Amino acid sequence: MKKFICRVIVFILLAAVLLIPVNVVVDPFNVFHARRIRDNGVEPNANFIKTKYVIENPEKFDSYLFGSSRVGFLDVEKMTGGTYYNMTYSEGLPYEHYLTLKAMIAGGEIPKNVLVGVDDISCFVDPKFHNDQLYRLSYPYDGTLVDKAGFYLRYCDTITTIRSLPVIKAHGEPDESVTESYYRTGTGRGNTDTRTFDEDQDIPYWEDYYAPRIDEALQEIAELRALCEENGIRLVVFTNPLHATTYRKDLEYGYLEFLEKLAEVTPYYNFSGFNDVTCDNGYYHETSHYSTAAGDLMVRAMFEGEVSEPLKEQGFGVYVTEENVKEVMALLREQASERGIVVCGQEIYGKEDP
Repeated sequence: MKKFICRVIVFILLAAVLLIPVNVVVDPFNVFHARRIRDNGVEPNANFIKTKYVIENPEKFDSYLFGSSRVGFLDVEKMTGGTYYNMTYSEGLPYEHYLTLKAMIAGGEIPKNVLVGVDDISCFVDPKFHNDQLYRLSYPYDGTLVDKAGFYLRYCDTITTIRSLPVIKAHGEPDESVTESYYRTGTGRGNTDTRTFDEDQDIPYWEDYYAPRIDEALQEIAELRALCEENGIRLVVFTNPLHATTYRKDLEYGYLEFLEKLAEVTPYYNFSGFNDVTCDNGYYHETSHYSTAAGDLMVRAMFEGEVSEPLKEQGFGVYVTEENVKEVMALLREQASERGIVVCGQEIYGKEDP
């Protein structure tokens, strides 16, 4: 029996050693090919790849845009006051941005500017949900050999590698321009944006694992701001312009409470609400992602101070501080009230508010 057990152990170890090269070569998430990713049809671990890239190439950029995949439609080449790179990846969260910034600073890359886009994902999605998602794991920021080895070993998952093969095969011929754009701007698509609104996707996808964690999210944003202040980094926070359908659902969960309390943590540019952008499908691909047309309006508001008077009156592009947050929240509550929406947590505003 002992001999049999020993043989089984040896067989398992041998099989594991032989299969490691398979995982490295196929590499569906591109972690072993971070310096030259392949367009293979599988979502790469952009969080890890981009962090590694900017640490190894500190001369290329001095400013960074953080956020979920939604900020991927902001054109960093139109941003002024620095050379920006888009760190976007799906469901990017403030706590993960904090870890990424710590890794960058530890690697000697201290940015001049950091822009962070926040929204419902930021305050309702728990970072713990990403712990087992190989396409979202953060860069091993403490830098120890054990930490890095443990990170790469998680990608030697042969079952996952085999399951990715049909996706890779079906993807067809890779598009080399994706790789070029990925390292030039961080978007992986250049500045093209030709998709039209998908009417079939009208449900907030994150709702399936919504978590009531507004205070925790605010604390994570506070830690991110403190890290920026400690290192002389200019921080700019803004809210993504959520499509009216998604925003309506957010109001039921207390999104306005998040926006009001956010002003106590940091001033921010507000693009949330019911306005001529968020109520117009022409500015969206579906109810989660806005287009570059909306992104251009945001860039002009934040970098040039240009917002049309009608949009400004609707709260779009307004710079929210502790001094004017009550006024802005009153506007957003009025917009909701006109549509018959019951806002979760409305009692926090008090009866004397307009």
